[in-house]
Amino acid sequence: MIRRHPVKTLVVLLLVMVAALTLAYVNRTTVPVPPTSQPKPGESLVVVGLGGLSWDDVSAEDTPILWGLLRDGSAASVSVKSLRLTTCPTDGWATVSAGEAAGPDTTESRPQCTPLPPVAGDATTGYRVIGFDALATASREAEFRAQLGLLGDSFAAAKTCIQAVGPGAGLAAATSDGKVAKYSPFQATTLVSDLAQCPVSIVDVGGISSTDPDPTRHLEKINGIERRIELVMDAMPNGADLVVAGLADRDQQERLRLLTASGPHYAPGLLASASTRMVGIAQLSDITATILQRGGVEPQAAIGGRALSVVPSANNSESTAAAKLTVLTDIDTKADAMHDVVAPFLLIWLVGTALAMLVLWLVMRRARPWNRRFTRARVLRLVRLVGLVSAAMPAATFLANLVPWWRWSTNTVVLVAVLLVLVLAISSVLTLACLQGPWSSSALGPLAAMSAITAGVIGIDLLTGSHLQISSIFGLQPLVGGRFYGMGNVAFALYAAAVLLLCAAIAHALVRRDSPRLAVFAVVVIGGVALAVDVLPAWGADFGGPIALVPALGFLLMGVMGWRTSVRNVSLVLVVAGLVVGLVCYLDWRRPESERSHPGRFLQTVIDGGAWDVMSRKLWANVSLAVHLPVLLLVVVALLVVVVMIVLRPGILGTEPLRRLLEEAPLMRRGLLSVIVMAVIGFLTNDSGAAIPPVAAIFTVPLVVSAVMHFLSIEARNAPVRRRRDRHHI
Repeated sequence: MIRRHPVKTLVVLLLVMVAALTLAYVNRTTVPVPPTSQPKPGESLVVVGLGGLSWDDVSAEDTPILWGLLRDGSAASVSVKSLRLTTCPTDGWATVSAGEAAGPDTTESRPQCTPLPPVAGDATTGYRVIGFDALATASREAEFRAQLGLLGDSFAAAKTCIQAVGPGAGLAAATSDGKVAKYSPFQATTLVSDLAQCPVSIVDVGGISSTDPDPTRHLEKINGIERRIELVMDAMPNGADLVVAGLADRDQQERLRLLTASGPHYAPGLLASASTRMVGIAQLSDITATILQRGGVEPQAAIGGRALSVVPSANNSESTAAAKLTVLTDIDTKADAMHDVVAPFLLIWLVGTALAMLVLWLVMRRARPWNRRFTRARVLRLVRLVGLVSAAMPAATFLANLVPWWRWSTNTVVLVAVLLVLVLAISSVLTLACLQGPWSSSALGPLAAMSAITAGVIGIDLLTGSHLQISSIFGLQPLVGGRFYGMGNVAFALYAAAVLLLCAAIAHALVRRDSPRLAVFAVVVIGGVALAVDVLPAWGADFGGPIALVPALGFLLMGVMGWRTSVRNVSLVLVVAGLVVGLVCYLDWRRPESERSHPGRFLQTVIDGGAWDVMSRKLWANVSLAVHLPVLLLVVVALLVVVVMIVLRPGILGTEPLRRLLEEAPLMRRGLLSVIVMAVIGFLTNDSGAAIPPVAAIFTVPLVVSAVMHFLSIEARNAPVRRRRDRHHI
């Protein structure tokens, strides 16, 4: 029942794929991160921190100061994500101090913001942040083990001063003992002398914690902050650069906030970050890295941020500024829209798919010879169609980002409807491609085609810069701030499941053709290419994924080669997996520090003795999820148990058709087991690993259901007709 594919064509395609990817990686000799320029002696920097403002608050008419900074300098949206869902001023300033997510101890995901800790003392006795020790302890014991005071300690170790103006700036510039070497409150009369004290100054100009329902009063609040920024601009030394950064959220609502940089070293354009590998998107730790770079100071400990760089615009005209604002608001709008539509979109799609499958199952059971409208064969085709459309949905959500659907409305209901229609249309096109190709006569042909499409969409996106993954249903969420490039956990679950199913289907077809060696070759090449795309720093830059994917591929390859699943063979696979991951970490670690991605940074963490902190953080993230969402964990574990039972003993729980398919295609059973192996290891070794099994199931289950229905259709067509009434079943 599996159509025989031309062997020569497959070999040529595999070799061409390997050659093309090799050439692409050779031409990209370094990790594609924006360049940064080293500071020069005598160059000064003033960093202004504020809270609650985004780019949709800015216009030429209402906010002339912010508009001028946008027009004459470089700008970006900054992710202010810290320890909680929303970021308070204390969290934002503490994160700048530590270079990692930091903040006070709280059990609330959206805490009510308290006032910034005050700075007490005088020039004679010295200044100190009140409550600093408790804040430092909370930050150190939190998820990222942040070292509060790192920024101040780094400047103190280099014997370079940093001036703090205002309580937030005092917190950012404090050393690890809570002392602030240079501090003054925000006063217009002393700003000139304050900003001339040190090569780097940090200024707290306040912020907006909530939106005033009266637009006029709300605009007055923004203009009040603008007047403070203008005072700083008038008082700062000649030739100094100015960075204005949003550090906190407003209305307990997570959003991207505004970031501008202007002065002699920041030409008009967009800001780029080497830590996010994005133009127009930065994170809070980049502010810390920029301060350290401009002060000529080495950090006392490694931080995730990188100094900001500029992608210049053609000029600083009003029209160019308007175009920049459109780009920046679009980034923010897309991120905010996706954040709101993820849950309702998935709920509607999955419930709709489940209901459609249930209705078709009931119709299939009630189909009779005299019911010509719903014959069994037609129902089987409908179930196969629904399964393929559902399996196409993940790839379609990435492709949907080619269309600016987020601009259609500000209403979440409308956006969910628009995205549903768009994804359904794209899924239908992908399904048609799977059903119309030469592989469609094979029971596993459409499954292999859909797996190739899904893995190809994600893989090609990684090769071209992860643009489709940013703010997508199964991609990277800038508002969450965990990862801005490469392969995320959710996308990995889809990618790995698709690769494993594709390898299993192709291996089965080749084994049936009496080409077992070519089957092994195909699995090695496809799996190796997929692994390279996932793990190489210039593309996927994934550390946790290969830990799950390599053993799963090894387990599948053992089945293709006919090896027994013995302790010796499994141990060999695990050793090879460890060597592969270790080699990638080492090669990435050999790069310059500014170009290292997740694998290289992890190896540096191991060298520094912090490996346990990273692993315990990942473990604690899953434990925390289990504590806060025990129902989700229970559902995930229960689904895994049921799936394992069905795959190990096909035929139970009404899965007799699956048993017949797996008897016909035994390597597909090994492929399903390898998907389970990947999901379990990914679940145990990744933070947010609880998402990997259900996301893999979202793709795998409907795809396998469609293959079973196709198999039953072929069985029905090939079955002999013994009675006249049996004709109606065909």
